[in-house]
Amino acid sequence: MSKHATTALRHEEFGKPEEVLKLETLELPELKPGQALLKILASPINPADMGRVGGTYGDLADLPAAAGLEGVAEIVETNGDCQFKVGQHVFVPSVNGAWQSHTIVDCCELYPAPEKLSVEQAAMGWVNPATAWKLMHDFAQLQAGDIIVQNAATSAVGKLVIQIANHLGIKTINLVRSLDAEENLKKLGASIVLIDDRDAAKAALKFTEGKKAKIALNSVGGSSSLGMCKLLEDKGTLITFGGMDRDPAPFPTRYLIFNDISLRGFWVSKWYKTAPREEITALHNELFTFMEKAKIHVDVAATYPLEDWQEALAHASKAGKTGKVLFKPNGD
Repeated sequence: MSKHATTALRHEEFGKPEEVLKLETLELPELKPGQALLKILASPINPADMGRVGGTYGDLADLPAAAGLEGVAEIVETNGDCQFKVGQHVFVPSVNGAWQSHTIVDCCELYPAPEKLSVEQAAMGWVNPATAWKLMHDFAQLQAGDIIVQNAATSAVGKLVIQIANHLGIKTINLVRSLDAEENLKKLGASIVLIDDRDAAKAALKFTEGKKAKIALNSVGGSSSLGMCKLLEDKGTLITFGGMDRDPAPFPTRYLIFNDISLRGFWVSKWYKTAPREEITALHNELFTFMEKAKIHVDVAATYPLEDWQEALAHASKAGKTGKVLFKPNGD
């Protein structure tokens, strides 16, 4: 077995990414039996990546560590028994870190990436599409004609929810901070787009002629989550999967008592850790087949080499950007 090296964006302590990340070249060990060498093709910059480097995420890496929670890679070498072939595309395990050029993994930890999706779309396939799919399938039996409401509708998950719901005939009430993206969201299939304020519930109910939502998807927190409770039907469910505002959500006493709503949480990383391999594989097969047929996608704002990581992180943090920013560790 030949030796290889990796160029990796790593950190030895938690802190602001622009301060603690360093681009380093490291020699990789020889492959052990049952291992594979991956050449990483693309990896997105997600808000969760910033939290993980910053030390505020729910699952922190053992330091020192390469950053990057998800990505897609090509197998370039294997040693001994491996259920995957050289040349096959696979997801990069989160524990390895995807913001690097190469990494070595145990074959048993790998999952196949969808070959029919582009490299960029596949690289973003592990976190956000699975989150959107689980949110819409695990908390209510949604049917065509049903209504859901979500805040942060311009986020990657928000746009995926709109596209999935549109193809399933489900109406979406989409709350945003600015109407700048209204036209784009409507093109994706959004039923209605509203400013996330005190008047949103009244406007939404006028649009739906009084019909309320079965589920509310909350990734903002604060007063926004309370506002969505007004739009839930009796026994509806508010699912929190993010907290962009970082403000505590007011406790919806009235709606818990009089409308019997439920409050739930969801974190896709925990699901991946606890779900049986067969369940993960089944979800991926169903989800990626659906995405291919329905032409569902995540917008890409730009791609960068690892050498331009500071510019890439600055771009990813800009408000109003049109899509995800990705690293291409080995170029195009």
